[in-house]
Amino acid sequence: MAFTRDSMTEWGILRGGGETAYCKVSALRVAFSGPRLFKDCPYTVLWVSKPLPEGDYKLSIDGEIIDMRHFKGGWGATQV
Repeated sequence: MAFTRDSMTEWGILRGGGETAYCKVSALRVAFSGPRLFKDCPYTVLWVSKPLPEGDYKLSIDGEIIDMRHFKGGWGATQV
């Protein structure tokens, strides 16, 4: 099965610990030929509208909720 990979950027919302902030994230979108199927690979948080304390957050993007962790100044998904 053939596929293409494209880098994409989208806006999302981070919520957790009583905080809410808008964010800009990037991901690698892998699209498969044939049926209209695609998968967004792990998100990278590029920008957050305000400083947030370290901790666990929910990233809302494209109707999807992803568990994220803010730790030592960086962001990472807690599940894949």
